[in-house]
Amino acid sequence: MKLVISKQFQAFIQGIGLSLDSVLQRAEIPNLLWKEELVLSPTDYLNFLFELDCELTDEQILAFSDIGNINTFMPPFFVALCAGNALEGFRRFAKYKKLICPLVIDVEVDEVKEEVNLYLDFDIPNSTMPRFTLLNEQLVLISLLRTGTGAPITPIRVASPHPYSEKLQQYIGVPTEMSKTNVVTFRLQDTLLPFVTQNNIMWDYLKPELKRRLEDLSAENSFLNLVEKTLFSAIPSDSFSREEVAISLGVSVRTLQRKLKSQNVTFMQLVQKVQQLLAISYLQVEELSLEEVASLVGYKEQASFSRAFKRWTGETITQFKSK
Repeated sequence: MKLVISKQFQAFIQGIGLSLDSVLQRAEIPNLLWKEELVLSPTDYLNFLFELDCELTDEQILAFSDIGNINTFMPPFFVALCAGNALEGFRRFAKYKKLICPLVIDVEVDEVKEEVNLYLDFDIPNSTMPRFTLLNEQLVLISLLRTGTGAPITPIRVASPHPYSEKLQQYIGVPTEMSKTNVVTFRLQDTLLPFVTQNNIMWDYLKPELKRRLEDLSAENSFLNLVEKTLFSAIPSDSFSREEVAISLGVSVRTLQRKLKSQNVTFMQLVQKVQQLLAISYLQVEELSLEEVASLVGYKEQASFSRAFKRWTGETITQFKSK
């Protein structure tokens, strides 16, 4: 899976008052925006999102979530609006969103309660979604239904582990909930209302190309993603040497190195990126001591972990936790 930053997306980011160059720099992602598009790995994508999360205001999150601002250059949004209704649109969105990021959307229809529940997660083990990312995607789903139907429909329930400001609650239209899990719930009858944006001709035109892109995406990134997923499990269990990871993948160390080199990444780069993401995730768990976090991230000494964290993020652990 990948995140594609196109020229249009860059312009949109700048349009809401952010400098994409500075975000990429802080996320330690090479600035290759001179290309037609910038493709990020899942780990780079998470770094990118955590940096955005530090910058975006709730006003900017609302602008970021408005389908009207972004559907013209993001295929998942466009083809969702071409659907006959929101239920079909949500399913299309869930299928094709993976073209631009590792987001999993579970569309659950409860026939008994006559409700549709939408759950969000990352297809990256042991990772957490920043507040901006989760709330943005929830707001996008609401905007998708409202834009498609042309009606100011409100959900039944919206919940997440993150707080919602008064401004966001006003947009959502119902009191929000703090919960360990996240969900956006709509009335089933609302998701079956016909979309005024339905466009079967455009959908028939785009469908073959989107199918091809999904197939290409799977072929291009399957090994890199497999290594990253393996590391997310291997690092906390302290079994993440090249030899151990290669054995887990059923390949030789030489093959592992060669395949990673073909995608312009080294094994140690992947290890350090996954360690950084694990560290950020574990440091938000109050029950874990710093010594325990260091061990879970693959460091036997707390001091070594602290130095590595400063090198990765430019901040001390104390500075990071005080935000």
